[in-house]
Amino acid sequence: MFAFAVWGLETWPWLAPVKAFAEAALVGGVADWFAVTSLFRRPFGLPIPHTAVIPRNHGRIAAAIGRFVADNLLASQALVQRLEELDTAGRLGRWLGQPETGPMIAARIAGSLPPIVHTIGEERWRYAIGGGLRKVVDTAITGPRMAHILSYMVGRGYHHAIMDHLVAEARSFVAQNRSFIRKKVAKECPEWLPLWVETQIAQGVSHGIDGSLGELTSHDHPWRRKFEMFLHETIDGMAHAPLFAQRIEDVKLQVLGDPAVDDYLQQIGASAYAHLMGGAETVETVIEGALREIGQRLEHDPAMRATLNRWLRDATEALLVPRRELIGSLITDLVMRWRTAVLIEKLENHVGKDLQYIRINGTVVGGLVGLVIYAVTSLVRH
Repeated sequence: MFAFAVWGLETWPWLAPVKAFAEAALVGGVADWFAVTSLFRRPFGLPIPHTAVIPRNHGRIAAAIGRFVADNLLASQALVQRLEELDTAGRLGRWLGQPETGPMIAARIAGSLPPIVHTIGEERWRYAIGGGLRKVVDTAITGPRMAHILSYMVGRGYHHAIMDHLVAEARSFVAQNRSFIRKKVAKECPEWLPLWVETQIAQGVSHGIDGSLGELTSHDHPWRRKFEMFLHETIDGMAHAPLFAQRIEDVKLQVLGDPAVDDYLQQIGASAYAHLMGGAETVETVIEGALREIGQRLEHDPAMRATLNRWLRDATEALLVPRRELIGSLITDLVMRWRTAVLIEKLENHVGKDLQYIRINGTVVGGLVGLVIYAVTSLVRH
């Protein structure tokens, strides 16, 4: 356009605005091309100062990316907030609830299990199952571990939920066994006592028991406080009392050393082997049903979702936050290991379209500015 305007200006004077626009657009486009190119490389390979900005600052960029991830993405508050927004358990439940998800996962697992189990062999499988269960029990059931689990439950208020469940079950038992209570009262009362008196006493006993149980639903009830104090004393004993730890070890030794327990573990192993070798269809059906049930529970049980989200959040926070500096340094090292050409390619691939629009905008804006300058200059001259 610029070349055409210069060539035809003498013949067609009205091309003067076109020449002004094209000239300024050419300058603006070349300037923006130079600016964008200078970020990634030296224009025309010339050693012009302040060009090839990214290659010259490869180390600073790598360090900045590592610091950004460590100080922002993995900061405790930001990480917790992001995990809460994700609702990982809900997403998992919805994914498992999709019709194609359960069969797909079940088919893949079921197809790979029987050959693996057959290779292991029934006898080794039975002993592996028995030994594994023994090891799990021996490792998991220790005084400090039980104290930690119980402390976690008490800290989250689960003991109140257990107490509420027990109270509800007890009240239901009393309501369903009023005739039994009446018979027991009648048996203990003198024979000369009128029947209606026995009935009143039995009703009073039933109402009294139910009323006392109803009072236990209050978290401020003295019995609840005593129960909580008992739990804290038990936790302290589990964690620090050698006698308690020794008792646990003695019970484990006695139970795991019982021949009946050993036979039972062998039966579990044999049963598991038979089920796994019974065909992929059987295994697939069991796995698919389990996945479907998990998905339904996660989708329709807010308490379960909240609990799983809390566990995932706590686990992720405990795993990542203390190691954020290490993760940041690993990211820095990874970016530093990229060859400069690879770094440039990755950046250009991510922002390539934007860079093209920057060049186009520079061309258009430059042309419009040139046109405005031409117009203002022409008005001043006239």
